[in-house]
Amino acid sequence: MPINPAKPFDLRFPVTPKHDRVRLDLFVKAMVPSMSRTRIQRRIREGRVEVNGAPRAANRRLLDGDEVLLRCNIPEEGEDAGKYIPLDILHEDGDLLIVNKQPGLVVHPVGKHRHDTLLNALYWRYKDVLPGNEPVSLANRLDQFTSGVILAVKSAEVKRTVQEAFENRIPRKEYLALCRGVFPGEEGEVDLPLGPAGESDHCRVVVRRDGIGKPSLTRFSVAERLSGFTLVRLTPVTGRQHQLRVHMAAIGHPLAADARYGGGHRLVVERPGGGTVALSRYALHAASLSFPHPRDGREVNAGAPLADDIRAMLDALRGGAVEVFRDN
Repeated sequence: MPINPAKPFDLRFPVTPKHDRVRLDLFVKAMVPSMSRTRIQRRIREGRVEVNGAPRAANRRLLDGDEVLLRCNIPEEGEDAGKYIPLDILHEDGDLLIVNKQPGLVVHPVGKHRHDTLLNALYWRYKDVLPGNEPVSLANRLDQFTSGVILAVKSAEVKRTVQEAFENRIPRKEYLALCRGVFPGEEGEVDLPLGPAGESDHCRVVVRRDGIGKPSLTRFSVAERLSGFTLVRLTPVTGRQHQLRVHMAAIGHPLAADARYGGGHRLVVERPGGGTVALSRYALHAASLSFPHPRDGREVNAGAPLADDIRAMLDALRGGAVEVFRDN
């Protein structure tokens, strides 16, 4: 069936041993010979070519097992882009919608992401459904490359009730994170104040004991021990920006493939029988969310299965794979 050029679509290309260590721009040229190299490099600069879910530079050396995604018509090119974003719905009723967010999807319009966000997708799903053009809004947030459970509400009335619950720390959230190193104990907590790194780096959060940092508490327990890594359950008691990532890094166990906080740009492991598996975004997944329903108080429990990239990495490590490449 021909692809409608008026709609955004993606082309996905698995990297095979034949193209191991080949530059990204040369690989795309090999996959799409009709596209000029100048055009390919422009799309790479614009973030329209991704490796394992994240934009990368033209000179990125690919590895066997990587996946390259070429956006043939990026969502920013049309205001109706949200219409084509798939939604993995875990729970829905007249008041609530719980979605399993895919990694790489921005939740709110910001910067260059004007039309290709989760909120855009929700708008298109409900724009002709809800009474009085009541907007769908998000009750909590996830960073762009965090996958898993996120909650949306269908009215301003419900949103106020849910927001009060979050402010009072009533909802119970659990994350799964693949962290570097072996945890010495089975459980514990990190109680360290967090704040911005400073005026020169607004995006980075650090531990601050100078009175500027806000109280921040994370509880953790070991879910599984692997060679050189630990799968950890994380429960944020407070909800600071980047809290889980910074707290794990602060105790010497940064999330795998967390470029900002010490886990490297990506994690690549090799299976005993050959072949590699790559993870190119920090290994954090919002696994579950539980809270009383704002309408009648009944318990709502939502769980999201691990995203495919983290699951593949765990399966490889369980099978004896060892780290062969760490891009810092």
